[in-house]
Amino acid sequence: MTPNPDVLVVGAGFAGVAAATALAERGARVLVVETRQRPGGRAYSWLDPRTGDVRDNGQHVLGSFYDETLRLLDRLGTRDSLDADPTLRLHVWARGREIYRFECPPLPSPLHWLAAVSSCEGLSLPARIAALRLRDRTRTLLSRNGDGASITVQQWMDWGSGGEDLTALLWPLALAALNELPGEASAVLFARVLDRLLEAPASRTGLALPRRGLADLIAGFESYLASRGGEVRYRTTALGVRIEDGRAAGVSLLGGGRLSAGTVILAVPHERIGWMLRPEVLEPYREVVAVPWSPIVSTVHTYDRPVLPTRMAALLGAHTQWAFDRGRAGEGFAVGTVRSAATPDLERDVSVIAAETDRELRDTFPEARSSTLLASRVYKERRATMRATPESERTRPPAETAVPGLVLAGDWTATGLPPTIEGAVWSGHRAAEIVR
Repeated sequence: MTPNPDVLVVGAGFAGVAAATALAERGARVLVVETRQRPGGRAYSWLDPRTGDVRDNGQHVLGSFYDETLRLLDRLGTRDSLDADPTLRLHVWARGREIYRFECPPLPSPLHWLAAVSSCEGLSLPARIAALRLRDRTRTLLSRNGDGASITVQQWMDWGSGGEDLTALLWPLALAALNELPGEASAVLFARVLDRLLEAPASRTGLALPRRGLADLIAGFESYLASRGGEVRYRTTALGVRIEDGRAAGVSLLGGGRLSAGTVILAVPHERIGWMLRPEVLEPYREVVAVPWSPIVSTVHTYDRPVLPTRMAALLGAHTQWAFDRGRAGEGFAVGTVRSAATPDLERDVSVIAAETDRELRDTFPEARSSTLLASRVYKERRATMRATPESERTRPPAETAVPGLVLAGDWTATGLPPTIEGAVWSGHRAAEIVR
C-alpha cells in the first residue's frame, strides 16, 4: 500500500501511465487508480480464448517520429516491443493493382522527401510539384495564428494544385491519424502530423506496429512504480474529485471510500470529467465533455497463406482503409484491417462486415484470390477517439486548471496533436511537468 502519495493519478491509459512513470522517475510517490483490471485505456490487448493468440482491440499504428511515446517506452525498457519500418513506406492499392508506392530513401531531410516524391510512380507532374511544396504549405497553415482553425482537411487539399492523385496518397494518412473523414477533419491537426513527419530524419519516418500486442508496450508499468514506492490499484473507481480549502485533496471512491493526495491528475476520457468535477469547477469544460466519439472498426482475417504483398497497405475505393500483415497465427496467416470514422458500421452485423472485408481483400490483392479463409473476427471500438473536427479542436482544454493541485491529462486535452497514443503520452508528460 502507498500511504499519503505525493500524486494520485486517476486512469491507467497511456496518458496516466506516462504521467505516473514520469513522476516516479523523478522521485515522486505515485498512486494510480483504474476502473478496469488492466492498463492501456482504450488501446489494449487481450488473449483470444479460441486461438490463444494475443489480439489488440484495434490495429493501432504508431510512427517512428512519436518522440513522447518512444520516451515512455525507453523509460519502461519496452522499445523492442515496437516493430518499425526503417523509413516511410506508403503502398496504396486499388482494383487489383498497386496505384502508388511512396518510399523515403535513407537520405538527410529534406532530401529523403524530395527523392520519394520524384520516384513515386503514378503521381502526375502537378501532384509532384504540390507534394514538394507540402512542407511549406503545412508551415503556412500552422503560422496563421488561428485563422486556419476552421479549415477541414478536404478544403485544405482542394486549395492545393496536386489534383486527385496527391489527395488519394494523403487521405489514408489523414484517416489513420485523425480517425475522421477528410471533409470533417481539422486541417490544422493533420498539418501538425505532416510537419513532424516531414521534419523527421529518414530513419524516423517509418510507421510502426506492436510486434505482439499493445500491452507489451507498457509491460512492467506496475513494477516500475512499485520499485519507486508507488502503486497501481485496479478495479478501483474514482467517482469525484475532492476539493478542500480551494484545492484538490483527493478523490471519493465507488463504495464510499476516499483517497487523499496533494495533487490529482485526471487522466480519464473527456466525457468522464462531466461527473467527476463539481458544477462550478466543470463549467469551463462543458463543451469538451459533450464532444461525440468517433468509432473504429477493425477485423482480423486468418487465411491459409500470406495474402498481402507488403507489410501494410492502404486501400482506395473500399470500405476497408488499411490492411496489415500480422504474420503467422496458429495454422494460418493473419491480416488485420481498419475502418476509421466507422459510424455507419456500428449497427451493421459483424458477419456482414467480415464478409465485405474478405471480398475487398480478394478484389484488391491478387495473392488473396486463391486463398482459403480460416477464421475472421470483427471488433467495434465505439469510443475510439474524440472527434477531431475544427469545432471540437476549439474546446480542448489545457492541462493546468484553475484549481490548485488538479491537473488534466488525456488525448482530448490541448496537446496540439490528434487524439492518438502519441497525443495521450504527450499529455501525460505535460501533466507531470506541471506538478510542483
